[in-house]
Amino acid sequence: MVNTRRNGQPNGDDEAPNFEAMIANALPTILPGLTTKLTTRITNDIRNGAGSSNGSGGGAPPTDIYVWIERFGKLKPLSFSSAATTTEAEDWITHMEKLFNVLGCTDNFKTRLATFKLEGNELNWWKAYKQAKGGEDFATTCTWSNFRDIFYQHYFPLSEQQRFEREYSSIYQFESEPSGEYMQRFLWLVSFVGPVAGDARRQARHFKRGLK
Repeated sequence: MVNTRRNGQPNGDDEAPNFEAMIANALPTILPGLTTKLTTRITNDIRNGAGSSNGSGGGAPPTDIYVWIERFGKLKPLSFSSAATTTEAEDWITHMEKLFNVLGCTDNFKTRLATFKLEGNELNWWKAYKQAKGGEDFATTCTWSNFRDIFYQHYFPLSEQQRFEREYSSIYQFESEPSGEYMQRFLWLVSFVGPVAGDARRQARHFKRGLK
């Protein structure tokens, strides 16, 4: 990606907008062509960030993992044993997030539900990783965001992770690029760089700096 950035920078003292609200408001209008994959990720991230994960709207969500496994199984989740490309790995994560949204699954069960569908070499990898981190206690407390980062680090070489980070740090809106496409590209990179992107306020400032 070209590293040249627009000279006009917003005032660093300006109050950053509510990034979650900005995304939610923009999706129906400026991003009508946004892919289902990205929409699922954005919606899931906003929901997790807001601390609301009961999508059913009625009553408290189940607190028993076996109830979640039963509901999860009825949606026929895809198993994952290997991926020939990083895109296949990303697609499986997106598939899991789509099911979690449908279920209204709480964050503390997502990792265990997803890893329940790992098979073959991937199951062996997860068992070894989990054991090194403390066994079942780690699996029980591992948030979905943490698992997703671990999974991507497993599948994305360090060189590729660093390339995403460089691309994110220098991102700006191209001369003829619609605002919606710039936002889509920005959010796609945020999903890969993880903690490097910072919190919502920091992301909002970075997004504004790249706007033309």
